Amino acid sequence: MVDWVKLGIRTAGALGGLVGLAVSLLYFLQEKILYVPRLPGIPNEYPYLPDAFHLNFEDIWLTTKDGLRLHAWLMWPRHWSAEERRRRPTVLFCQENAGNMAFRLPFLKPLTRILDCSAFIFSYRGYGRSEGSPSERGLQLDVEAALEHVLRRTDIDPTKVVLFGRSLGGAVAVYGAVEQQRHLAGLILENTFTRIIDVVPHALPFLAPLVGPGRPCNFLVRNRRDDVPHLKPCNFLVRNHWDNVPRLKQLKALPTLFLSALQDEMLPAPQMKELYELHPRDPWRIVYFPEGRHLDAYDSCAAQYWPAVQEFISSLEPAEPLPPLPAGPAQQAQRGAAGSAAAAEDAEGDGEGGRQARQGEVELEPVAAAASSPHED
Repeated sequence: MVDWVKLGIRTAGALGGLVGLAVSLLYFLQEKILYVPRLPGIPNEYPYLPDAFHLNFEDIWLTTKDGLRLHAWLMWPRHWSAEERRRRPTVLFCQENAGNMAFRLPFLKPLTRILDCSAFIFSYRGYGRSEGSPSERGLQLDVEAALEHVLRRTDIDPTKVVLFGRSLGGAVAVYGAVEQQRHLAGLILENTFTRIIDVVPHALPFLAPLVGPGRPCNFLVRNRRDDVPHLKPCNFLVRNHWDNVPRLKQLKALPTLFLSALQDEMLPAPQMKELYELHPRDPWRIVYFPEGRHLDAYDSCAAQYWPAVQEFISSLEPAEPLPPLPAGPAQQAQRGAAGSAAAAEDAEGDGEGGRQARQGEVELEPVAAAASSPHED
């Protein structure tokens, strides 16, 4: 005869063990789950450089406030003169999650060509050649360093910088926009999310009964926010919150374009509408792509996508420049290096040229340094 009591106890124990294992994995390995610096089976090295996409570029090393070195590129069309580069907008792109920044070049090439702009991209810590390991606070420091560098440059127009983030990069961009909103011309968000807690049931269905809006295990979310009513007791396990809602509420005066692919297979598309509806009026606007997927709207919906982005950028007013750095050796070094780079570009002109290296470090305060060398064809 079956002892149903013992069987029930054993079954409950086994299920409890599985739940405990899942919860432990979420808590201790969530950075490994959330961030994917390297695509499985693909080497970490760059498969190609911007010149393979007919872009001139500058190789840049940034130093974050916590002392890590990040790799970055500034790219622009080959036919531009130095003067053209100084007067055109610059898009600072915060990439999606998986893989290094070289995998974004197929998108950045048409972005520079169609929008007639420069593009700046940086590898998050732990991605590509950048040092460190990714975390929410770490990526926040990374975008701070990238913005400080771009907004301090003298060979572009720092009043025409547009911050653009897709997917995870949307959360990174929202954080950066809050930090520097008076100094940004605009913000573009594509297929991002409200907060990590809302994504867990969609991305990790086996945790849906435990973690997510209104779930019993939401107390596992550490550093929980009292102003988010649906964070329940088990959500404290999620250390990486990326809570875009309260941050976007601080950006109602910043022109912002939301790009939402309705066939998004990775993130719940309604979350983009939820973000937009925090302030569904000027200077915010939203564009939907009924057939677009998570990463391909710029290609599969190009006839709608690029005119929408182009119209938005064309409508932007110049932002307020950063105040000058205190006079001192760091400022003099920065001005001298920028002036040397501009003189070298002017001398080389628009011909075939060649690759000209410029070595040295430009110190930026409070971001420690940025070393760079241009590549022109």
